[in-house]
Amino acid sequence: MINKLHNLYCCILVLMITFWSGTDIYATTIKMQQDQKVKGIIVDEKGEVIIGATIQVIDSHERTVTNMDGEFTIAVPQNSYLTVSYIGYETQKIAIGKQKLLRIVLKEENTLLNEVVVVGYGTMKRKEMTSAISHVSAKDLNQISSLDASMLLQGKVSSVSVSNTALANPNSTGSIQIRGISSRNASLSPLIVIDGIPGGDLTNINPADIESIDVLKDGAASAIYGTRGSNGVILVNLKKGSKDGQIHTTYSTSVTFNKVKNELDIMNAEQYRAYCIPSNPLNDLGSSTDWFDEITHLGVTHMHTLTLSGGTARTNYRLTVDYRNAEGVDLRSDRREYGARASINHTTKDGLFTFSANISPRDIKRQVAANVFTGAIQNNPTVPVYDPKEKNGYYRFPSGSGLYNIVERLTEEQDDTEIDILEWNASAGVNLLPLFNPQNPNMVLKSQITVSQYKVDKLIGTFTPSTYGPNVNAGIDGKAKRSFAKSSDTNLEWITNFSTRIKNHQIRAMLGYSYMYGVSQGFDAENWNFDSDALGYNNLGAGLYASIEGKTMMGSSKSDHKLISFFGRVNYDWKERYMLTFSLRHEGSSRFGKNHKWGNFPAFSLGWRISDEKFMDSISWIDDLKIRYDYGLTGNQEIGNYQSLATYQAFGWYQYNGNSFHVWGPSKNVNSELRWEQGRNQNIGLDFSLFKNRISGSLNYYIRKQEDLLGNYNVPTPPNLYSTIYANVGTLRNTGFEFDITANLIRMKDFTWNMTVVGATNNNKFVSFSNDIYKGQSYYSTCEMANPNNPGYLQRIEEGQRIGNYFTYRYAGVDKEGDWMVYNKDGKAIPIAEATEDDKSITGNGLPKFTGSMTHNFVYKNFDLTIALRGACGFDIFNVHDFYYGLQSGTTNLLTTAFSKNAHIKKGINILSDYFIEPGDYLKIDNITLGYTLDIKKKYIDRIRIFGTANNLYTFTKFSGVDPSTYQINGLTPGTFGGNANYYPSAFQFILGLQVNF
Repeated sequence: MINKLHNLYCCILVLMITFWSGTDIYATTIKMQQDQKVKGIIVDEKGEVIIGATIQVIDSHERTVTNMDGEFTIAVPQNSYLTVSYIGYETQKIAIGKQKLLRIVLKEENTLLNEVVVVGYGTMKRKEMTSAISHVSAKDLNQISSLDASMLLQGKVSSVSVSNTALANPNSTGSIQIRGISSRNASLSPLIVIDGIPGGDLTNINPADIESIDVLKDGAASAIYGTRGSNGVILVNLKKGSKDGQIHTTYSTSVTFNKVKNELDIMNAEQYRAYCIPSNPLNDLGSSTDWFDEITHLGVTHMHTLTLSGGTARTNYRLTVDYRNAEGVDLRSDRREYGARASINHTTKDGLFTFSANISPRDIKRQVAANVFTGAIQNNPTVPVYDPKEKNGYYRFPSGSGLYNIVERLTEEQDDTEIDILEWNASAGVNLLPLFNPQNPNMVLKSQITVSQYKVDKLIGTFTPSTYGPNVNAGIDGKAKRSFAKSSDTNLEWITNFSTRIKNHQIRAMLGYSYMYGVSQGFDAENWNFDSDALGYNNLGAGLYASIEGKTMMGSSKSDHKLISFFGRVNYDWKERYMLTFSLRHEGSSRFGKNHKWGNFPAFSLGWRISDEKFMDSISWIDDLKIRYDYGLTGNQEIGNYQSLATYQAFGWYQYNGNSFHVWGPSKNVNSELRWEQGRNQNIGLDFSLFKNRISGSLNYYIRKQEDLLGNYNVPTPPNLYSTIYANVGTLRNTGFEFDITANLIRMKDFTWNMTVVGATNNNKFVSFSNDIYKGQSYYSTCEMANPNNPGYLQRIEEGQRIGNYFTYRYAGVDKEGDWMVYNKDGKAIPIAEATEDDKSITGNGLPKFTGSMTHNFVYKNFDLTIALRGACGFDIFNVHDFYYGLQSGTTNLLTTAFSKNAHIKKGINILSDYFIEPGDYLKIDNITLGYTLDIKKKYIDRIRIFGTANNLYTFTKFSGVDPSTYQINGLTPGTFGGNANYYPSAFQFILGLQVNF
């Protein structure tokens, strides 16, 4: 991998030297012309001078900026042109004849309506959109310390839920869910498209390379991606090479400190001795150990990014190289990675052909830590960490206790992963118009073919030595395992775009073909009992266990799938007042039954710019007002391979003539009628801009109906071999209202203040579990809680009900002995021993009814300040740590709540009751960023920016457990930890960063 990167960097370096040399020769030629000094002043429409406006001679290195009085002086060749630009104002091009004194008035730019938004297989201006598409530019993205680009969007787009329940863990990545839950068993994640290439990976993108992110939320926008667009689409648009003939170099670095928050009040040794030791004196081992403190430390991350960008309008390039070293807040987890992204674009002299190529390798080495934070609660605080009598120096917990030395586990275990990622694409395009109608400037006819591939190799090694406590207890002389997984997705896409304008009519059309082939394969092997611990997992053959026991202890696998599509779209508008879009995708997937491999996914949308009508002329405070409606049919095929085919598996061994033979048989009931899930999506929206663009935004109301939901359903045996079958049964409905509003509250020469507020409601209902063929039961239990005491299922998915419902007993107090009392189905308080499943009922819901965020941006001269708030309300959380560790009946160490808040429950065990269900509403001060930018404009340095960001500062909530945002709200078990108490603690994060532009 290192050799590949070295060769790539050398090639790019040669290209840069070539372009640099050519640029210098060109610049020298310009300088040989006769120059003249031009002076001027730049003001806005109110006559106020503009400080820091950029003035540049076209096709030259010559440039300057206005001083404190808005004035400038620049040397200009005769008969040349100047460009004058400043943020928030329209760029002007000025011809220089014999003028030597200029007064230039810049007009404020309506950036909102003219903002270019990326849609599926194309772009359009925001004012032309007829679908629910959210656009987030690079300057509005979150400041993060990871290379997981999903976290850039957290709190930035309405109805887009971004969750990472272990942000301080460098190996944890975020999950994204758009407009609620859309499936029961298939994937809930949106399709990621990077620079037009579908199937991208957000963890292989350096945030410094991102130009903007567009989110396709409704069915009409995402239906162009067919079966992969059901959960929405995220389009990541990367920066391209600069075109001004100069080489731009940027170096950025940051250091991040993660300070863990101990939000659970765990009993210390003194409290443990007071409450637990009197009944079990032998449990006092004489130490005072803070297990949470022993396994945590300050997590430090540092990142470095170097970017080179240069070229001209015809040929330009960009190269980014980055390195990141991140430590978790636990003793072991870390992640070291380095990567690069190189791109080059070229247009031939006559503009007939265009070529582009991109490559992005990344090498990752990480150590994964076991989830030991529940052990920090459970472990006896009087037990020591170390014991000099043991070979490895760590205290060994007795066999059968169910507990272990968590410090020993973090330091003695090995869990290493090496990941190599290679992502590349190349495209060639032809401008066909000069061949057919070269005289028509209002017509475009282009065709482009793109080939891309995304490859991941993952090698994992795990090892525990012979001296490791659990191995000593089990009499095992070391355990080792190795596994390797390799996957690749190869894409071919051919797109043809046509557009023409005939007077007030604009017509655009797109036709395309797409082919995708994905394959994954891997193998694993393990062994036990080694003569030495020295080689770790690097010599599995030296283990004795497999040969003595006659076990293979190895396996391998391979699977593939194919996706082929034909698609097209037509856009029409008249004076940008009346707009119509229609699209259709015809797609085939190898994953479905032989009679249902192909499907059609149509969509249409309508838009009406009301503000352009004559009857609106008298309403001066409305700058733009557009209403739109769309409908789209999408699909979902993320179900795994070979689900519709008959597959076999081994069922043990059969002895014959002294030999052992595997017994093979069908692994499941076959369903050759398996087909894609279908989403019928409707959206009505309103886009507006008011008071000279001081207030702008969008309102949307959506209806999503998912039909033919994939999942396992009960069938009779016989005639079936198994009691369940994977089939298309069930209907799910989501509705919601969204708003995105931006207000430019203050706009002054030295000070600006703007505010963005986004919010969304979501209401869903599982309509049915049955169809004409399969009759499902009226509900399915989910979120089975782990032992002790076999608690059962916490939640229920039920026809006619909202996903995320808790189905538990209703708390009615305690009896004289401190045992639970609950209400039965008739509302009468009874002892828990008399309660049955029939006495349970819906006692809350873990899915937020409203999520929202607010961001304030302040700029004063060279200082900038951003304050972001984020929250959710209208949902409940099951306090899982109180459930497992907040009761006196527990047999491990406990939380102090067992003898304070819950002191009256002296005998009751952990039963599923609404006693543990609490309001989960919260408002979080998500992040604050303060920065200072110094425009130097010197010979070697253009600009320096320093900033500090504080993340996860404070959370306002009534919830008594850990940070409520660490509970997962995406997926089918919202408001829980998925059936156990495992969690990664929240952390306060501070980032200090520096960026230098050369």
